[in-house]
Amino acid sequence: MSDLAWDSETNRVAALHALRLLDTPREERFDRITRMAQDVVHAPIALVSLVDLDRQWFKSCVGLDATETSRGTSVCSFAIRHDEVFEVEDLTADERFADFPVVREAGLRFYAGQPVAAPSGHKIGTLCVLDRVPRRLTPVEHTRLKALATWVELECAVVQATLGAQDAERAKRDFVAMVSHELRTPLTSVHGSLELLASGRFGVLEERASQLLDIAVNNTDRLVRLSDDVLDLSKVRCDQLRLHPTSVDLDRVVVTAVHAVEGTAERDGVPLTTEVEPVTVRGDADRLVQAVTNLLSNAVKASPRGHAVTVGCTSDGSLARIKVVDEGSGIPADQVQRIFEPFVQLGRGGSGLGLTITRGIVDAHGGAIAVESVPGKGSTFTMTLPLAGPHVDRPWW
Repeated sequence: MSDLAWDSETNRVAALHALRLLDTPREERFDRITRMAQDVVHAPIALVSLVDLDRQWFKSCVGLDATETSRGTSVCSFAIRHDEVFEVEDLTADERFADFPVVREAGLRFYAGQPVAAPSGHKIGTLCVLDRVPRRLTPVEHTRLKALATWVELECAVVQATLGAQDAERAKRDFVAMVSHELRTPLTSVHGSLELLASGRFGVLEERASQLLDIAVNNTDRLVRLSDDVLDLSKVRCDQLRLHPTSVDLDRVVVTAVHAVEGTAERDGVPLTTEVEPVTVRGDADRLVQAVTNLLSNAVKASPRGHAVTVGCTSDGSLARIKVVDEGSGIPADQVQRIFEPFVQLGRGGSGLGLTITRGIVDAHGGAIAVESVPGKGSTFTMTLPLAGPHVDRPWW
């Protein structure tokens, strides 16, 4: 698969994930569309199918006892390559689909699917109908299916609008981002000047003056980092986090992130253990380093002196995984679901924005992040990213 095709697929999957529809409960607004498709096309089965990286998942399904199938056995993964209705008169007579388990087990013969696009224009799935006898759509049925697919797209647009902030909230975030940006330049200048004074280049300072200067350096450094975090958060929440994708050695990302925090870890008496294997993904190396560094920094803060933090990267099938494991106090059960929300600190200091930004970076790569925590024993954060390259077995590409 070419880099261009992979980047296009990553953007498509990111557009799907941005709607946050996958693995959500059934909703009447989508179910009424599939019921109507069932009626107007005179077909026993109708689906709103969302095509993820390695599976298709049914947001709405009538007439078929299933919630998802592998993308490798998905007719819809062929349909999203087209602009118009993709129609197969007899699936069992088509060598592309005849051996699909769902075709054999459900006795499916006929398929017609109209691609459904996200508001961004990326084709994220289909509205499709199926039958257990060979047939073709009439011109009227063809028109009706396209019209109902447009209705699905409108519902997706409503979903995206609902997820977005109201105008007042957006204005507030924009204002915060603007202020942060305008503050960063003078703060950086002040921080640099203070560091220059602290270096002794302009003479040795008295002990008390040196102590006060160290406090000023540390606090301006903290303000610069806070300003950067607020800017990144604004980009994440407005879906404006821009990636510069290249082929990335994930093991190098992990090692770079370890170097970024090893000074703090050594000062706090927290050993860092690295367990990596060669893994290649398609992504933005700097952003991935930022994400892993955030996880490591949190793990070090959470760890008592003498307790190790372990970070590793592995690959499994079509996925890459980065795990950061600490032996800290863990996260209270009632707080686990909140830790990726902005400004949630759990008493560890910092701005409370790092995990929110990390999730935004991972989402933009078409990946996912999860946490497992046992109070009193520690936490494990796992980043999952799609692998890229000819060794990845995705024949539908």
